[in-house]
Amino acid sequence: MMVAHNQSQQNETSGDGMRVARKGNGTGAAYVVLAALAALAGGGASTLSEMGMMPATAGWHAVVQAHPVLMLLYVVVPALLGGFGSLWLPRAVQRSGVLLPRLNDAGFLCVFAGAALTVTGAELKTATLLWCVGTLMTSMALLATVFDSRADMDERKPFSPFVWGEMLAAAVMLLTVPVMAGQIVKHWHDATAVNVESFAGPVGLVVLLAGFGVVFEISARVGKFSEKPVAFIMAAAAASGVVAWTKSVFMQGTESAGAMQVGSTMLALCSFAATCLAVLWLAGAWNARATLRVPLLWGLGFMSVVSGGWLVQLVQGNGLHSALQLGALYVVCGGFYLWRGEECGYWYPQLMAYLHFACTAVATALVFVPGAQMASGAFFGLAALCFIGAVVVSFRRNQQATAHCAAMPVQVSKGYRA
Repeated sequence: MMVAHNQSQQNETSGDGMRVARKGNGTGAAYVVLAALAALAGGGASTLSEMGMMPATAGWHAVVQAHPVLMLLYVVVPALLGGFGSLWLPRAVQRSGVLLPRLNDAGFLCVFAGAALTVTGAELKTATLLWCVGTLMTSMALLATVFDSRADMDERKPFSPFVWGEMLAAAVMLLTVPVMAGQIVKHWHDATAVNVESFAGPVGLVVLLAGFGVVFEISARVGKFSEKPVAFIMAAAAASGVVAWTKSVFMQGTESAGAMQVGSTMLALCSFAATCLAVLWLAGAWNARATLRVPLLWGLGFMSVVSGGWLVQLVQGNGLHSALQLGALYVVCGGFYLWRGEECGYWYPQLMAYLHFACTAVATALVFVPGAQMASGAFFGLAALCFIGAVVVSFRRNQQATAHCAAMPVQVSKGYRA
């Protein structure tokens, strides 16, 4: 009887764990879908407007007006934090799901409500405040998951750069989002609209931290990287960036020149941190024998785009923020293929994934060609269709990957060393 009771209790515990995992996966998938829809709505509306094909209706006009907000708030943070944080982070810290799933679900509902209000052209301040509340809830759920896993570890194994990137990105949101929400509440009765673009600094930090975390995770299969200097550089960039951005926000309206100087200092710190991380990545992958599998292509694309942004920043004084936003696309796509294939061990169509990368690379190159914006938008649209097709086919078949249908074996050792 006692054995049967213990077995029953274990089955109930396992069942609860599976329900938590499925719930976390559902919320993470919802975040990824929301980010994809926001990118398609914002980017598609902008492309149609440039081509002169935008229907002259109030609804489409509202979407065009919401383009900056959609691309800044509802693409990068939901995908890299809400999506990867709910789908991938628990697995990376050996958890069955997010520690506080209800808090994470409530966060998604708030972010979704903010996105719906933004697209419909309703009150932008209310929509942005809902986004702030939802992002805070999700960040707290992710940080609680990481800290709880650390407290229960019998052997204190070092975190991978991916975990460091997600944890520090969540910490950046936890510290900067209340400042943004406070500014909204402070100017609630002002006639001026919310300056959402002032939040580009923290979003750039999220791309930098989570992006390099995913890139190092992708490259861990081919090279050896020391996680200690990577984590130190990430933590220094997060701390200095948060302080610099917060100071610039409080200086706006009183000392505009000083605020611009602080903003330039934050950009310089991000550039220096990105350069150091890129040097560490190159040093670890120098002697590696790499095969150009799908996730690694997206990691190389991220490095190329960010490197191009540095060069433009040095020559013209403006370009790194745009490069980080474009690099977020490479991080999200590469992270998805890595999570779906090599982390979870599921099959996805390789040919369609390679075509997805090729279309995205062509579209990225056309961005910098004068007069080729329409062609670039067309290739981005084709890339989006390839990605949606690959995702749908992969989830419909839902079969485990094998050595014949995957680019690499699923069970591989992580190339980190202390």
